[in-house]
Amino acid sequence: MLLLIGGALFHNSDLSELAALLSVIWIATQWRRLIPLARLFVGLASVCFVICLLFWPEVAPRLMTALVQGTGFAGLMMVLGLLRQPVKRADVTREAAEYLLSFRPKHRYGGVLAGAQFMALMFNIGIIAMIGDLTQPTDGRDVRHDPARRAMVMAAMRGAALVSIWSPMSLGFAIVTAGVPAIEPLQLIVVAFGFTTVLLLVSGAWPLLPEEAQLPVDDRRGETLGTKISLFKVLGASVLLLMLTISLHRVLSLSFTLSAVVVLPVFSLIWLAIEPSRGVAYGDRLKSALAALADLRSESALFLSANVIGAVLSIAIQASPLWPILSNGGFASLPTLLVCLFAIPLAAALYLPNSIMVVLTAQVLGPTVLGQSHPLALGLTLCIGWALAICVNPISAMNLIVGRFCDVPASRVAHVWNVRFVAVTFVLAALLIGFVFQLEG
Repeated sequence: MLLLIGGALFHNSDLSELAALLSVIWIATQWRRLIPLARLFVGLASVCFVICLLFWPEVAPRLMTALVQGTGFAGLMMVLGLLRQPVKRADVTREAAEYLLSFRPKHRYGGVLAGAQFMALMFNIGIIAMIGDLTQPTDGRDVRHDPARRAMVMAAMRGAALVSIWSPMSLGFAIVTAGVPAIEPLQLIVVAFGFTTVLLLVSGAWPLLPEEAQLPVDDRRGETLGTKISLFKVLGASVLLLMLTISLHRVLSLSFTLSAVVVLPVFSLIWLAIEPSRGVAYGDRLKSALAALADLRSESALFLSANVIGAVLSIAIQASPLWPILSNGGFASLPTLLVCLFAIPLAAALYLPNSIMVVLTAQVLGPTVLGQSHPLALGLTLCIGWALAICVNPISAMNLIVGRFCDVPASRVAHVWNVRFVAVTFVLAALLIGFVFQLEG
């Protein structure tokens, strides 16, 4: 990661390529600890990489660029694991989540949905498990089938998915801004955040939850365990983290991926220094946090591999007879964007990791007339498509966690519980993308 940052700061491609080489070595040393899906994708990426070099040696620079980009994505996953360690054990984080859970039932789903979105900036998918743990009774009763508890876990899951639409620290956002060079990232953040705000208001009023996950009818306020001050502290820390990442991007002209890779570890070290020690020395807490860099090793390997596979597929498409048709202005149309918006979650629902479709679409369409003339519309399509794909993918980490806490198969969460929510989001997204497309006209 240090080499990657140094390569970007000093515009030294040798450092960046050395960082990519080290990332491949690191994945090789972690092979036995990777989940089967990650091993599959690493193997596919390796085969694709070698075949491309053998038959099209002139594309080696593009493959190396994809490997360097993938290393950045892997680094982002690693530092998210680092930050999650101190945040998840902090009293202030737990108290903030408890305060959200004390809202009246008619406001509780919307409160957890909105709160989880901002807390996920720091906590990532860990917010789902935290809400699940906090709704578990202290007497040990099995409440996995409790509809009210299920509703809260679903709210946390959807909030964590929605933040990926606009957060510069999310992997989807990083892939989109890397694959669509003409896009203005800050403009994408503002418009995507506005869309997500509207979606929060709509979802808060109409949760679109399944029958198995409904809130109680009574409107009594729950027991207040957390505090409003704790909630404000956590939200303030999330906003600070966001502002630091944006500022670094603006000042040093680093990509948002590398800006987050710089900011998140520094933020984590400061958090470790100011948190209550509870009798544990700073060195021991630091050692535990640094070990967490490898918590998301499988995800790191998967996303790095997906970027290489996407690059190889885009090279194959650009070498095929289809490329002149795809690259001309005829495909720079709103129907093309809507097809992409539908195809990304559809592929995810069929168990294909969403990173493959988003990387492929970004790398194929980014350099075309569509990506040059309508970059914001394309960026919104890909970012929103990424979030929808998370919701309907049975092998996404978020659905797997929800399934574990609610005692249902992840496929039911993806294919049944989230379908109406995804359908409404798709319709609203199509309206937004159509409006932006016309403005960019």
